[in-house]
Amino acid sequence: MNGRAPVRHETIEGTVEATNQRGIRVQGEWYNVSQFHPVDLPSNGTYVRLEVDPKGFIRDIHTLPDETLEDETPAVLSHKDERITRLAVLKAAAYFGASRPDLKSSEVLMIAEKWLQWVEGA
Repeated sequence: MNGRAPVRHETIEGTVEATNQRGIRVQGEWYNVSQFHPVDLPSNGTYVRLEVDPKGFIRDIHTLPDETLEDETPAVLSHKDERITRLAVLKAAAYFGASRPDLKSSEVLMIAEKWLQWVEGA
């Protein structure tokens, strides 16, 4: 080992957020291609595992299958989508109720619940 300490590489895993001719952005950080160790860069949206040296240069890059994301993403998206849908239906019911001064807030909530059932196909 000619007297030098071993170089520690960091492993980064995530989706490619942006690319340019010099590197890629993963998890909000840019990682560059070394002129001494060129690698092929994947396109945006690709899930990758990077081996990066302490200076931020990519030493190795692996494209990972989409199944890696599928384990986590649907649950997160379904909760977010459900919340967005519920709020949109409530907002529509509130607008509907606003033009009817004799309608009570509890009735607006019942309308929203009925509309939500319709939207969800139940």
